[in-house]
Amino acid sequence: MNHSALEDVYAALALKIDELGPENSELFLAKLALLLAQKNGDVDEIRQCINDAALSIDGAA
Repeated sequence: MNHSALEDVYAALALKIDELGPENSELFLAKLALLLAQKNGDVDEIRQCINDAALSIDGAA
């Protein structure tokens, strides 16, 4: 995925999160992550993505 496509995905996520409201954002993101993981199907790759996503978050181990 190129940078432009990634920006489009980010924008779509931001719009949907705004539409659903902050009270639903965690549930939405969890459901999205599980749907994308199911489509990917590679457990090792998914676990690596989980770890990679946590790298820049304060308090992540």
